[in-house]
Amino acid sequence: MGGAAAACCCAAKDEGIEVTAYSVSANDGVHDERFLEATQKRYQISIHKTEQNDQLGMDVKHRLGRLVVLAIRRGGAVDRANVMAKQQGLPGMQVNDVIVEVNGATLDTGMVAACKSALVLNVTFIRREHS
Repeated sequence: MGGAAAACCCAAKDEGIEVTAYSVSANDGVHDERFLEATQKRYQISIHKTEQNDQLGMDVKHRLGRLVVLAIRRGGAVDRANVMAKQQGLPGMQVNDVIVEVNGATLDTGMVAACKSALVLNVTFIRREHS
């Protein structure tokens, strides 16, 4: 595993949404064929739902025990968190990001359960970035 290299860390609150995002490491040892010949970066974002029924507004597919982001819809909790992240100059979640952990759960079924039950979601995702 590569050493942790924190690029930046910032939190912002607005209308019940808190976003925390930072680069944890480049090439963290996760080897998915989607990431061959690309640098992997791991990010974390904290999404606060306003109420239990607040929709995330994100479609995912299950792949190898992880969740791959297929779509992010406007107005959902993920979209609102992305807006906050952008205002802070931080990365938000994007289509094709691979979610590897939600509130400590690292298997897809546990991550989905956490997304449904928790108001605060601490999401770790990996993004392929070309040099």
